[in-house]
Amino acid sequence: MISPHRTTPALAGSAVHNSAQLRLRHPCRDGFTLIELMVVIAIMVLVAAFITPALTSLSKSNGRKAAMASLLGGIEQARAEAIKSGQAVYVVFPTFTSGAQSTLDRYNYKSYAIFEDDPPNPGAVKQLTSWKSLPTGTAMRSSGTAALSNLADPASLSPAPTFSFTPDTATTPVFRCLKFNTNGEVEAPVTNVLLGVFEGFLNGTAEVITGGKDSNGNPLAAEYIAVFRTTGRAEPTATPTP
Repeated sequence: MISPHRTTPALAGSAVHNSAQLRLRHPCRDGFTLIELMVVIAIMVLVAAFITPALTSLSKSNGRKAAMASLLGGIEQARAEAIKSGQAVYVVFPTFTSGAQSTLDRYNYKSYAIFEDDPPNPGAVKQLTSWKSLPTGTAMRSSGTAALSNLADPASLSPAPTFSFTPDTATTPVFRCLKFNTNGEVEAPVTNVLLGVFEGFLNGTAEVITGGKDSNGNPLAAEYIAVFRTTGRAEPTATPTP
C-alpha cells in the first residue's frame, strides 16, 4: 500500500519540471535595466534644471542680506564707540583703481574698517577692527545717490586723519569715510547718507551688475541703508531716486 504522504518519482519529476518552467516565464530581476537608469537620470537632470536657479537666487539674496547686516552692525558699532570713548570714530571704506586681483575681488567697494582718533597725536588714528569684507557676489554702489563717493574725503577733514590699508601695502587706495562725533552724530559728510549694496562687482569704479537692471540702468537686486546725520542711526530704506 502506497502512503498518501509519499511522492512517487514520476510526480517528483513533474514538479521539478513545472518549477523550472515558472522560473523561465518569470525571471528574477536583481537590478535596473539601462533604459530605467537613463529615465531616472533624465528626471534628475530636469529637477536640477528647475531647482538650481532658485537656489542661486536664494544664495544671492542671502548674500545681500548678510552684507546689509554687516554694514548696519559696523555703523552702529562706530557710533556707540564714539559716544563711549569721547573720541571721533570713523567707518572707512577703501576703493582701488589698480592692484592685485585678489585684493580687488575682496576689498574694492566691498570692505570697511573702524578707526578712532588718537588724541595725543592729532591726525593719527587707531584701528579698532580688522578690514571686514562683504559676502562674495555683492559690492557697494559707486554711482547714483547712494554712491560710496558721496561720503567724506578724509583729506577734507580737520585735522585730516591718515588711514592705512594693511592687507595689501603695495596698493594706494582712495578712502571714503563716515565720521561720528562724541554725541554719536554724523559729523562728516554734513548731510544724511545713503549707501547701496548690489549683486555684482566693480571694475575700477564701474559697476558690473550681475542681476537685472531697471530702465535707468540701476541694479534691481539692490538694498539700501540710510544714515541720519543728526542721530547717527542707520537703517534699511527704500530704493532711492537715481
